[in-house]
Amino acid sequence: MVAVTLALSACGTAANPPIDIVQNYLNALGAGDYATACGMVDAQALDALQRAKHVRISCAKLFRRCLPNRSIVLKRDQTQLLYANIDVTLSDHGRIADADTSATAVATELKHVTLKHENGVWKFTGFGRAIVACRASVLRPRHHGGHQHGHRARPSR
Repeated sequence: MVAVTLALSACGTAANPPIDIVQNYLNALGAGDYATACGMVDAQALDALQRAKHVRISCAKLFRRCLPNRSIVLKRDQTQLLYANIDVTLSDHGRIADADTSATAVATELKHVTLKHENGVWKFTGFGRAIVACRASVLRPRHHGGHQHGHRARPSR
């Protein structure tokens, strides 16, 4: 019982509204399956975000660092998938989708995502509030060698 609303705006509609794509993105992030979520993002949009944040880390590491651990509850509770609210608005003749998300931990953290439809595929161009608003200081790469100035290095995973 996923609560979903689809509001169409502007002329035209996409043959495949992205509600399921948004739900799959939420599911992947909620489960900590960042590789799957990263497969759904637009490479140019991801590159632009990484440049804006001044980081050169993988998409999966970016998502892992930017999503609060409390929002990754699917590892413990699969039932949260049943209650996501997704409100999608299409524009540009059904090629651009704006989706407001709420009601689950991940959906609430993301709040709003955007997608574009190109070559028969929906790709995320806006990854959600938690990702976009993630502080650059959190994302600074750790320096190897030298003094850590009171910070302990994380063990590698």
